[in-house]
Amino acid sequence: MLLACLYAACHIVLTMQAARAESGPESICATDRGSIRLHVDGMYGGYPHSVLHDAVVRGVSCPSGAAQLHAFSLIADPSPHLRISVTRPIGQGQQGAISTRLFSKGHFVIGERMSLSPLARSQSPFSVTSDINLTMARLWEDLAARIGHGGPVIP
Repeated sequence: MLLACLYAACHIVLTMQAARAESGPESICATDRGSIRLHVDGMYGGYPHSVLHDAVVRGVSCPSGAAQLHAFSLIADPSPHLRISVTRPIGQGQQGAISTRLFSKGHFVIGERMSLSPLARSQSPFSVTSDINLTMARLWEDLAARIGHGGPVIP
Protein backbone atom coordinates (compact mmCIF):
# COMPACT_ATOMS: atom_id res chain seq x y z
CA MET A 1 0.00 0.00 0.00
CA LEU A 2 2.78 2.42 0.91
CA LEU A 3 4.63 1.56 -2.29
CA ALA A 4 1.50 2.23 -4.36
CA CYS A 5 1.03 5.64 -2.69
CA LEU A 6 4.69 6.50 -3.27
CA TYR A 7 4.40 5.49 -6.93
CA ALA A 8 1.26 7.61 -7.36
CA ALA A 9 2.92 10.62 -5.72
CA CYS A 10 5.99 10.30 -7.96
CA HIS A 11 3.78 10.01 -11.02
CA ILE A 12 1.88 13.18 -10.10
CA VAL A 13 5.09 15.15 -9.50
CA LEU A 14 6.64 14.03 -12.79
CA THR A 15 3.45 14.79 -14.70
CA MET A 16 3.22 18.28 -13.22
CA GLN A 17 6.88 18.99 -13.98
CA ALA A 18 6.33 18.00 -17.60
CA ALA A 19 3.21 20.17 -17.81
CA ARG A 20 5.08 23.13 -16.37
CA ALA A 21 7.86 22.85 -18.91
CA GLU A 22 8.77 26.19 -20.32
CA SER A 23 8.76 26.80 -24.03
CA GLY A 24 11.64 28.56 -25.69
CA PRO A 25 11.25 32.16 -26.80
CA GLU A 26 9.69 33.04 -30.13
CA SER A 27 9.25 36.41 -31.81
CA ILE A 28 5.81 38.03 -31.82
CA CYS A 29 4.41 41.49 -32.53
CA ALA A 30 6.98 42.28 -35.22
CA THR A 31 6.97 45.94 -36.26
CA ASP A 32 9.49 48.22 -37.93
CA ARG A 33 10.56 49.15 -34.38
CA GLY A 34 11.29 45.57 -33.33
CA SER A 35 9.59 42.47 -31.97
CA ILE A 36 8.94 40.80 -28.64
CA ARG A 37 10.38 37.50 -27.48
CA LEU A 38 7.57 35.46 -25.95
CA HIS A 39 8.07 32.89 -23.19
CA VAL A 40 5.10 30.74 -22.16
CA ASP A 41 5.04 28.69 -18.99
CA GLY A 42 2.53 27.21 -16.60
CA MET A 43 0.06 24.37 -16.59
CA TYR A 44 -3.55 24.05 -17.62
CA GLY A 45 -5.39 21.23 -15.94
CA GLY A 46 -3.33 18.37 -17.31
CA TYR A 47 -3.27 19.45 -20.97
CA PRO A 48 0.06 19.17 -22.80
CA HIS A 49 2.20 22.31 -22.67
CA SER A 50 2.11 22.61 -26.46
CA VAL A 51 -1.68 23.09 -26.35
CA LEU A 52 -1.35 25.81 -23.71
CA HIS A 53 1.42 27.47 -25.74
CA ASP A 54 -0.73 27.57 -28.89
CA ALA A 55 -3.65 29.06 -26.95
CA VAL A 56 -1.43 31.77 -25.46
CA VAL A 57 0.01 32.70 -28.86
CA ARG A 58 -3.54 33.03 -30.24
CA GLY A 59 -4.53 35.33 -27.38
CA VAL A 60 -1.58 37.73 -27.38
CA SER A 61 -2.43 41.27 -28.41
CA CYS A 62 0.28 43.57 -29.67
CA PRO A 63 0.61 47.29 -29.00
CA SER A 64 -1.67 49.40 -31.18
CA GLY A 65 -2.49 53.06 -31.40
CA ALA A 66 -0.03 55.93 -31.27
CA ALA A 67 0.51 55.98 -27.48
CA GLN A 68 1.06 52.23 -27.18
CA LEU A 69 3.39 52.11 -30.19
CA HIS A 70 5.38 55.05 -28.78
CA ALA A 71 5.73 53.26 -25.44
CA PHE A 72 6.82 50.09 -27.24
CA SER A 73 9.40 52.01 -29.27
CA LEU A 74 11.11 53.05 -26.02
CA ILE A 75 11.82 49.41 -25.12
CA ALA A 76 12.01 47.83 -28.59
CA ASP A 77 15.81 47.68 -28.92
CA PRO A 78 16.95 45.10 -28.03
CA SER A 79 13.80 42.98 -28.28
CA PRO A 80 11.95 42.94 -24.95
CA HIS A 81 10.88 39.67 -23.34
CA LEU A 82 7.26 38.91 -22.49
CA ARG A 83 6.64 36.10 -20.03
CA ILE A 84 3.09 34.78 -19.86
CA SER A 85 2.26 32.24 -17.16
CA VAL A 86 -1.08 30.47 -17.07
CA THR A 87 -2.03 28.25 -14.17
CA ARG A 88 -5.23 26.26 -13.88
CA PRO A 89 -4.97 23.47 -11.34
CA ILE A 90 -6.61 20.14 -12.00
CA GLY A 91 -10.03 19.71 -10.40
CA GLN A 92 -13.42 21.33 -10.39
CA GLY A 93 -13.76 24.68 -8.70
CA GLN A 94 -10.07 25.52 -9.03
CA GLN A 95 -9.54 29.19 -9.86
CA GLY A 96 -6.41 29.64 -11.95
CA ALA A 97 -4.67 32.84 -13.01
CA ILE A 98 -2.77 34.57 -15.80
CA SER A 99 0.36 36.58 -15.21
CA THR A 100 2.02 38.70 -17.89
CA ARG A 101 5.38 40.35 -17.28
CA LEU A 102 7.32 42.50 -19.73
CA PHE A 103 11.10 42.86 -19.41
CA SER A 104 13.50 45.14 -21.28
CA LYS A 105 17.29 44.87 -21.08
CA GLY A 106 16.90 42.42 -18.21
CA HIS A 107 14.73 44.78 -16.12
CA PHE A 108 11.06 44.44 -15.22
CA VAL A 109 8.99 47.02 -17.10
CA ILE A 110 5.35 46.24 -16.30
CA GLY A 111 3.06 43.32 -15.53
CA GLU A 112 -0.57 42.36 -15.17
CA ARG A 113 -2.24 39.54 -13.28
CA MET A 114 -5.84 38.38 -13.27
CA SER A 115 -7.91 35.37 -12.34
CA LEU A 116 -9.22 33.18 -15.12
CA SER A 117 -12.79 33.88 -16.19
CA PRO A 118 -15.43 31.29 -15.25
CA LEU A 119 -15.49 30.03 -18.86
CA ALA A 120 -11.71 29.55 -18.96
CA ARG A 121 -11.82 27.65 -15.67
CA SER A 122 -14.08 24.97 -17.11
CA GLN A 123 -12.98 24.55 -20.72
CA SER A 124 -9.93 23.63 -22.81
CA PRO A 125 -6.88 25.92 -22.91
CA PHE A 126 -8.21 27.66 -26.03
CA SER A 127 -10.98 29.21 -23.92
CA VAL A 128 -8.29 31.25 -22.16
CA THR A 129 -7.34 33.23 -25.29
CA SER A 130 -9.81 36.05 -24.56
CA ASP A 131 -8.49 36.34 -20.98
CA ILE A 132 -4.94 36.59 -22.32
CA ASN A 133 -6.04 39.18 -24.87
CA LEU A 134 -7.67 41.27 -22.13
CA THR A 135 -4.61 41.00 -19.88
CA MET A 136 -2.32 42.07 -22.72
CA ALA A 137 -4.57 44.99 -23.67
CA ARG A 138 -4.41 46.21 -20.06
CA LEU A 139 -0.63 45.81 -20.03
CA TRP A 140 -0.16 47.98 -23.14
CA GLU A 141 -2.72 50.56 -21.94
CA ASP A 142 -1.04 50.84 -18.53
CA LEU A 143 2.44 51.17 -20.06
CA ALA A 144 1.23 53.85 -22.50
CA ALA A 145 -0.51 55.73 -19.67
CA ARG A 146 2.61 55.63 -17.48
CA ILE A 147 4.79 56.94 -20.33
CA GLY A 148 2.13 59.53 -21.23
CA HIS A 149 2.20 60.88 -17.68
CA GLY A 150 5.98 61.27 -17.78
CA GLY A 151 6.70 58.13 -15.80
CA PRO A 152 9.81 56.04 -16.29
CA VAL A 153 9.93 53.21 -18.79
CA ILE A 154 11.62 50.98 -16.23
CA PRO A 155 10.32 51.67 -12.70
